[in-house]
Amino acid sequence: MTERKPTRKIRLSQRPIFKNEKQRNAAALVASAIVFVLTLTLALALSSFADSGNELLQVGDIAPRDILAPSAQSYTSAILTESRRQMASDSVNNVYFPPNPDIAREQIALLQDVIARIDEIRANEDLSDSDKRQELASLGIIELSPEEADPILNMDENTWASVSTEATTVLERVMREPIREVDVNSVRDGLAMQVSVRFNATNAAVVTGLARDLVRPNRLLNQAATDDARQAAVAAVEPEVRSYEQGQFVVEGGTRITALDIEALDALGLLVSPDLRLQQVAQALLASLLAAATVSLYLTRQHPDLWSQFRLLWLLEGLFLIAVVSFALFSSDGAAQYLFPYAVLALLFVGLVGTEFAIFSTVLFALLAGIMANNALEVTALAGFGGVIGALSLKGTDRLNRYFFVGLVLACVNVVVVVIFSLGVNALNAGVFVRLISYGLLNGLFAAMAALVGLYLITLIFNMPTSIKLVELSQPSSPLLQRLLREAPGTYQHSLQVANLAEQAASAMGANAELVRVAALYHDIGKVLNPAFFVENQVDGSNPHDLLHDPFRSAAIIISHVPDGDRLARQFRLPARIRDFIWEHHGTTKVSYFLSKALSEAESSEQVDVDLFTYPGPKPQTRETAILMLADSSESIVRARKPANKQEISTIIREIVESRIADGQLDESNLTLKDIEQIRTIFVEMLQGVFHPRINYPGTLSRLRTEERAGIPTIVADRVEKDAAPETVVSLQKVPSGSEQTLITDDDAPLADVPPLRRTRSNGVETSEMPALKEPEGERDDVSG
Repeated sequence: MTERKPTRKIRLSQRPIFKNEKQRNAAALVASAIVFVLTLTLALALSSFADSGNELLQVGDIAPRDILAPSAQSYTSAILTESRRQMASDSVNNVYFPPNPDIAREQIALLQDVIARIDEIRANEDLSDSDKRQELASLGIIELSPEEADPILNMDENTWASVSTEATTVLERVMREPIREVDVNSVRDGLAMQVSVRFNATNAAVVTGLARDLVRPNRLLNQAATDDARQAAVAAVEPEVRSYEQGQFVVEGGTRITALDIEALDALGLLVSPDLRLQQVAQALLASLLAAATVSLYLTRQHPDLWSQFRLLWLLEGLFLIAVVSFALFSSDGAAQYLFPYAVLALLFVGLVGTEFAIFSTVLFALLAGIMANNALEVTALAGFGGVIGALSLKGTDRLNRYFFVGLVLACVNVVVVVIFSLGVNALNAGVFVRLISYGLLNGLFAAMAALVGLYLITLIFNMPTSIKLVELSQPSSPLLQRLLREAPGTYQHSLQVANLAEQAASAMGANAELVRVAALYHDIGKVLNPAFFVENQVDGSNPHDLLHDPFRSAAIIISHVPDGDRLARQFRLPARIRDFIWEHHGTTKVSYFLSKALSEAESSEQVDVDLFTYPGPKPQTRETAILMLADSSESIVRARKPANKQEISTIIREIVESRIADGQLDESNLTLKDIEQIRTIFVEMLQGVFHPRINYPGTLSRLRTEERAGIPTIVADRVEKDAAPETVVSLQKVPSGSEQTLITDDDAPLADVPPLRRTRSNGVETSEMPALKEPEGERDDVSG
């Protein structure tokens, strides 16, 4: 019967609420991107929808409330200025040319033609009276009414001659006077007064009818001169300036909105037209899409591992959006723009991800802040310079004095930015300048304090591996490290060596060295449940695997330190990112020693389930976990083989690296060949210092023996033969006196034929006591952890 192999698990930081299915994870990322774009769009367009003074009004609307001027402002009223200019233009009289006598002659000649034609009609005997009337109605040059045409046909020749002569006299008389276009109608209306009184009313009407249509202007308009005069009058009008004091009524509530009101609201920045609102929303949407695309490209190129760390990714997104929305709420107030702690975002991101990511986020936030502040370059400079310099100045986030130093740096940067933009103002107000300087100083100090408090709260609430949390976990007094030291001292020493290796490699590569070091300290904590089954904790050659005589069970015990470590990590509330290292530091490698032994004992290879000898994985998903895998293997195997020189160490590490590459363990870690070679070089140099050859002094030491001192086993060295290799000796775990002893449970126990490990509990701390076992067959690289 074989132990059931632990269920293979995925990385903890990759386990979102969608149960880790690929399609659901992709949907989660898409949803996150949509939330990012929508929230950013609303924040950027907030000024279009806010009720803080922006009014959407049109001419004819009733003002919903009193609208006051936000500050003392003046503007040139185009409406009033245009009205005054129009009045000036209209007041200019038209300019005319002198009367033209030729026009009078032309009109007299036309009248003579009309009279001659009428003579022909009167004399034509072939025409009936009806035909004659039609001919008179169709003269064309003049129009005669029936009341005027009938008397012409009925009067005798003498009367007609007198009437036609009088018509010519009247027309000549009125055409001698200046007649403008505007005077034509009045002149025609006055023709009756020009007819001699010797004519009766009927004949006078005929005279008027003959001359009326031939009256026309003889003094024409000089359009060029008129336009010049009007332009001169318009140019003389000064622009109309309207001024408002702060708090003065612009529009009173309940009154009807006029065009002049709309102009004033627009000039004072209190009006948002429908077109402008639509433009602002479009601007916000385009800026949000561009920002999302930039973030996506940056993460893909520079931080691809963040795509799989859902919780951290969502936290970063949330912090960024909170910063943007917060600024959007303050951007309408000029003073608040100088007090807003722009650098908080950068300082938080330094503690959560790193300086490079913090600088990228700061630049993006600064650009968006400038857009929200009506394209204010000064706001962009405040946010950009402060955030970037603050991120570069924060070297380590584990000490309070570093935040104080960064606060002073930020204060100085803000003051410099304020001075730069203040010097570009024509009329520099000393009071305003001093106030802005004080705002800049307070801004820097407040940003540093807010970042420190924010990082602490994030650590406390989200259990994220921030620098504060990592410092706390790296302390030797940590309860879990104390337990590892007491119950599995060999594993503890191994973890220290691995932490040193991994930290140096991560630092050289630009990875998160602080995270790697702390994770290395805890990567093997699962061994505290069965410490004696791991070679680094075995004393006097005692190896419990020799009593099992079952490679399946031995492999299960070895592999179980991974899920056991995860359970302990959960119990002690280690961050999920640290627990990823526990699962990934062996990847999906095999316990090769016991697999080989199982194959040799089986009648055929088909009887051996290779999965029972395979770690649950997953393979390393980041550079940091891949570094830990290589450091763990390198330290344990080099220690086991005891190389004599640097060349042998280099050969061993090269074999380890090539083996991991060939097995595909590094395929998902984003490590490059250059990174791997750099890791190998660092490991060789460091392990050479740890396992350097020592001088074998001639003397009397022949063997090692132990003797008890104060109830604690200690090691006393006797003489050894010359050139004998030193042995690693670890103290046996003693049962504290007066502690309560209990047998381990079936879940933790080795098989029934193995003497059970006895657990003791003292002061709430569990320890294990290893029974006496027979001599081992030899050290095994694959059980050293």
